This record gives sequence, structure tokens and C-alpha cells, in this order.
Amino acid sequence: MLSDPLLVEAIETLFEPVAIRNNSDGDADARVREAFAEPAWNNPVVRIVDADRSDLAPRLHDDWSAAALVDAMVAARTARELAVPAWLRLVQEEEQSRRRGLERAVFAMGDKAEAG
Repeated sequence: MLSDPLLVEAIETLFEPVAIRNNSDGDADARVREAFAEPAWNNPVVRIVDADRSDLAPRLHDDWSAAALVDAMVAARTARELAVPAWLRLVQEEEQSRRRGLERAVFAMGDKAEAG
């Protein structure tokens, strides 16, 4: 998912990314997990929250696809009434198309010199 440079760009420029470890106890990471009622040693989750720790988009916990992440980012920007860059909307459309299944068409053209 994070191999797409446009998704990385969106995360780094439109949001404040923070990683919280889910496999440590008795430290700052554990306190943050407890505040969000996230269990230790759980599968990874993605939360997009505001400064008050209110969710701006549904918690991602079973679907870690690029499509789910970009949908959550667009939802979060929309919830805060912030502009969604056109390039991020294009990434969203591309990822939704991949999820639905893309079809491929190949078109060939002959050289004009050969046509005559």
C-alpha cells in the first residue's frame, strides 16, 4: 500500500502521520492505545483523527488496501471541510477502479507509409 509515492506524498503533506506500536506495554504507546481502546498485539489499524482525537474517517482495521486508505483520507479532508487536491481524487478513482477490476484494451495503428 505505501509503495505508491502519491499515497506517501498525501500522508506526509496533508496529514500528521504518527505510528503507535501495538506490541509494547507500560509506556506512552500503551497509554495512547488505551485512550483509543485498541488492544495490544492487535493487527495494525489506521485512524485519522483531529486534534481532539475524534475520528474523521472510519477506523481501518480489516482492509489495508490503497483504495481503503485513500477513501479514508478523502473522507477526513471532507469532514474537516478542507480541499481535496485533484491529484488525490485521481488516485482515489484509480484505486477504486483497481478494486472493481480493470480491463485492458490494446489498439494498434499502422504506419501511414504502409497504408498507401
